Amino acid sequence: MTGSGPVPADRESPPPDIDISVAHVARVYDYWLGGKTNFTPDQVAARAAMRAAPHVAEGVRGNRAFLARAVRYLVGQAGVRQFLDIGTGIPAADNTHEVAQAMARECRVVYVDNDPMRTTRPASSSC
Repeated sequence: MTGSGPVPADRESPPPDIDISVAHVARVYDYWLGGKTNFTPDQVAARAAMRAAPHVAEGVRGNRAFLARAVRYLVGQAGVRQFLDIGTGIPAADNTHEVAQAMARECRVVYVDNDPMRTTRPASSSC
């Protein structure tokens, strides 16, 4: 996993209103996906959860794979071109807009979340 180990010194500091001294579920989930938007407390919590439930990271990656399969079906088979992604968490590989727009460039996605880390993702994608 790319999220393991201490936080790199060259990583941009979080906005001042975000407390990175306490683990946050979105950043723990990011760690399990191999993302970069997690900090030492998130990594510690993620590893502790993995000791208690060894397959948790596998389940999280399975969830991400299901998202991709569902979006591909909706775009390819059902003709859906607009998506509302609620509770999106932190940007990671294979986000809804990446999967949808890989199949049909005209797809549009609006992301909605109340996580303070949301500042790292645009409110919507219209690439």
